[in-house]
Amino acid sequence: MNVRIQFNIRFMAGIYYDGRLQLNEYTVKVYFMTNTENPDDHNIALSRMKYFIYNELESCIFIDKDSTEQCQKFISAGLNITTMPGDPVDQLIGIMLYSKLSSIVEDKLIIGEVEISSMLGDGIVYLHGDNENVNDVIFPEWWDTSDLVHCELDLINSDKVVTMHQGSVWRELDLQWPDIEEDSEDTATETGNTIVYADFKRLDDKE
Repeated sequence: MNVRIQFNIRFMAGIYYDGRLQLNEYTVKVYFMTNTENPDDHNIALSRMKYFIYNELESCIFIDKDSTEQCQKFISAGLNITTMPGDPVDQLIGIMLYSKLSSIVEDKLIIGEVEISSMLGDGIVYLHGDNENVNDVIFPEWWDTSDLVHCELDLINSDKVVTMHQGSVWRELDLQWPDIEEDSEDTATETGNTIVYADFKRLDDKE
C-alpha cells in the first residue's frame, strides 16, 4: 500500500543578493508518496534527502552562477556555495529542491509538492509541484542528478574534482538501495560522472 507522508525541515544558509551577503533561515515542507513496498527503500530515500540538506545546503551560500567573480572569491575563502540559474530567491530555491530531491530519491518516493518559506522572505510560502509551468527556468545539469552535486563544476578548482559513479557516493554513506547488487565487475564498468569529492559528515539518525 502506498503511503502519503509530509516531511518538514529547517536549515540556515547564506544568500548573496544585490551585492550583499545575508543569513537566511528556510522552512521546507516536502509532500511525497511511497512508491515501493520495501520499507528500507523509504528510510534510505528519506535519509538521502536529509543528508543532502543538512550536509550540503546547511550553511552554504546561495548565489547566481553568473556572479562568477564573487563565486570564485567565496570558493577561494573555503566557503560552500550553491549556484542558481538566476537570483537565489525563495521561489527558485524551491524549484531546485523539488527537482533535486526527486532525483536523489530515484523514484523510490514520488515527491508531489515542495513548500518553501524563509525569514528574509517575510514568511511568504511558495509551492512547487509536477504540474507547475517552469519553462522559463533553465535547469542546471546537477538539478537532475542523484548525487550530492550542488554547484556548477566549472567554478571549482580541478584538483578538487574527481570522476566517481553516482551510486558510489551513496555506497560511501551506506545509503545505497538494498536491491542493488555489489558486483565488482559491474562497478568497474560503471559510467563515471564528474562530482565534487568532499569530506562527508557522519549521518545523524536523530535528525
